[in-house]
Amino acid sequence: MNKKLTIEFIRDEFFKEWYILLTKVYINAHQKLEYTCPRGHKHSISWNKWQGNRRCPYCINVVKLTIEFVREDFKKYGYELLTTKYINAHQKLDYICPKGHKHSMTWNKWQQKRRCPTCDDIKKIGCGNPSWKGGVSKEPYSQDWNNNLKESIKKRDGYKCMNPDCWGKDDVLNIHHINYNKKICKPENLITVCRSCNGRANKDREWHENWYKAILYNRYGYI
Repeated sequence: MNKKLTIEFIRDEFFKEWYILLTKVYINAHQKLEYTCPRGHKHSISWNKWQGNRRCPYCINVVKLTIEFVREDFKKYGYELLTTKYINAHQKLDYICPKGHKHSMTWNKWQQKRRCPTCDDIKKIGCGNPSWKGGVSKEPYSQDWNNNLKESIKKRDGYKCMNPDCWGKDDVLNIHHINYNKKICKPENLITVCRSCNGRANKDREWHENWYKAILYNRYGYI
C-alpha cells in the first residue's frame, strides 16, 4: 500500500526547483496546489501534473495573459505600464521606468530580463565598473535600519549564512535586503548571508530574490 504523501514532502519537492508552495493541506494527487514559481508567477497545479514535469504555464507562454497580469509584473519592479490592452508577446508595451524614462518593450524581452535601455546606458558609464548599479548603493535606508534590527535578524537566523549554496569563503555576516529596497526593513525582507553571498546576489537579482524568499518561506512561513 502506497504511503500517503504529506504537505511537508510536497513542499520540499517544490522547493528543489525554487517553487514556493502556498497550499497548506494536501488532500490527494488531483487537488490544485497553489504556488509561486521562481519568477514570481502565482498559479496552481496538481501533484499528478507536477510529477509529469508540468511547470508554470506563464513562464512558457501557454496561458493567455491579461493586461492586469502584465501590469502587476511591471509594477513589481517599479515600472508603470502605460499600454492599456495586451495583444501578444511581440506587441510593444509602453512604460515608464522607476527613474522616469519612457520606452517600450515586448513581453518576450521583459521575460528575458531586459529593462530600461536608458538606465542600462547610465550603469555602463558609472566609473567603468561593471558592478555599478547607478547609485543604488547610496539610496537611504529606512529609519528602522539600526544595529538592534540587524542583530535581531542574525539571532533569528542562528548567526550563520542562510544560503544553502554558500561557498564558505567568508565569515563576515551581512543582512541582505531580499527585494533590494533598503527602505523595506521588515523581517520578511531581511536575511543573514555572508559577505561573499551578499556580493553574489548583485547578479541575477530576480533569481536571488525568489531564492531567498523561498528560503524564508520554508523556514519561517513568510509570504
